[in-house]
Amino acid sequence: MSKSHQTFNQMGHVFLSCIVACLNGEADDKSGQRLLDTPSRHPHSFMGVLDSTWHNLSESIFKIAKKPIAKLAEAAVLSVLQQIEEGELVIVTQTSRYSLPSHEETKMKSQRPHLRSEIRVLDDVFWIRLCTMGDLGFAEAYMYGEIECNDLVSTFLIFLQNQKCLQGLDSSLSRLFSFPQKLFASRFVNNLSNSQSNISAHYDITNGLFSGFLSKDMTYSCAIFNDIDGDLIWSGTPITDNSENLKLEEHSDCDSLAPVITPTLERLYEGEIDELHQAQMQKLDHIIHQARIANGHRVLEIGSGWGSMAIRIAQKFPDTTIDTITLSVHQQSLARARIDAAGKDIAGRINIHLLDYRLMPDEWEGKFDRIVSVEMVEAVGWEFYEEYFRVIDWALKPGSGAGVVSSSTLPEARFERYINEVDFIKKWGSCGRLIVDSVSNIGPHYPRTLREWRKRFLTNFENIVEPALCAEHPEIISSERGHYEVEVFKRKWIYYFCYCEVGFATRHLGDHIITFSREGDESFACLLRG
Repeated sequence: MSKSHQTFNQMGHVFLSCIVACLNGEADDKSGQRLLDTPSRHPHSFMGVLDSTWHNLSESIFKIAKKPIAKLAEAAVLSVLQQIEEGELVIVTQTSRYSLPSHEETKMKSQRPHLRSEIRVLDDVFWIRLCTMGDLGFAEAYMYGEIECNDLVSTFLIFLQNQKCLQGLDSSLSRLFSFPQKLFASRFVNNLSNSQSNISAHYDITNGLFSGFLSKDMTYSCAIFNDIDGDLIWSGTPITDNSENLKLEEHSDCDSLAPVITPTLERLYEGEIDELHQAQMQKLDHIIHQARIANGHRVLEIGSGWGSMAIRIAQKFPDTTIDTITLSVHQQSLARARIDAAGKDIAGRINIHLLDYRLMPDEWEGKFDRIVSVEMVEAVGWEFYEEYFRVIDWALKPGSGAGVVSSSTLPEARFERYINEVDFIKKWGSCGRLIVDSVSNIGPHYPRTLREWRKRFLTNFENIVEPALCAEHPEIISSERGHYEVEVFKRKWIYYFCYCEVGFATRHLGDHIITFSREGDESFACLLRG
């Protein structure tokens, strides 16, 4: 048995006693009321209560177990991180400084010597989180201010490029602590009673938050840029910002693991083009083109967002009507206001409904010429795709209906193989009445989209995002822990932007646009692709 596995086993015995102590009420609740807590479902639902209970229990265990096992956890983690082969990870504690890997020979063999990141450990509970929850533990340690990191993006790249070497962190303890969270978040509990709360947990935080980093069109999905690297300025000297201030601006190229580069955000002056807005309009136009929407069509949009797609369709086709559905009360309210502001002609042809896609009115059966759904299907889950496409099939006109669905996806090679081997649409319940017309990947545009969002989020946090949080949660913001809660919330979003950027930049994630039509519909096949 390896040294790291022996250490994990020793930790397991300590944790058993800590769990008993927590169940006996011997631990205080450390977590408090956090803005970032988004229980797996509605906070008053059964699964939401279980999720919250497990979170509080695990936090209490960390508090009790911190002193007796922090050193054991540190030793176990370092023994695994010592196996890093690509890049260099520096970890600084109050008493030590570790450069991983420590062997100069290994560093010399690295294919990416420029890849370097430094983590400063401020609280030893970090080691326990990493042992018990793996990548989720690292995320929480960052969000709770237990570590500082000079470059999150490079840190993620190091972890990603050393996946095989770091499998030792996937310990039995890690699986023990992550299993309940996976269970509570599992798609099998995504029923009608909690799906509205599931969407609201993300989108109903506040409209003000999203207005702080989205472009004026309020489109929260991957844009299509003329230049996917156009925001990047190469620099020979990495910028090292204190993560305590959360100004993390270092990156890698979306096409390769390039030297550290720093994107900048220039203030938009009157008359200056907002490239993010321009890119979002190009994306909307591309989807409209792929769906081949025309005058006179009745269009159904599943997932309204803040109305940008519906408005764009109505602007381009004056005789087209759109029904768009959402589960977010906040989205519906702002989308309605934006639609009304677009003019009476536009507003008169768009109906926005607070409605689950599985509860569409009977009179909608077979009534729609086109269906579009932009990055909403992720919330459905693979195991519910059969029902999702059954509803699409049900709502489309029987002879000539067609549509476009876009979604963040698995790695491109695996995704395309899955489509080819399983017959994607047929597998998910269309009974052969829908066929795939085309599949394209715009995932390479997502890293820049995420960088643009992150820069705007940081630039606008104090003037837009934080005031919106204060208005939405005055009882939390005004409490003694108010400042801490805001910082945790801010770190959560920075982590999210960086984490997703690396996923798309390294092609571990894709963003596919799938166009489908009725089998035998010759009219849909005549469009020359552009």
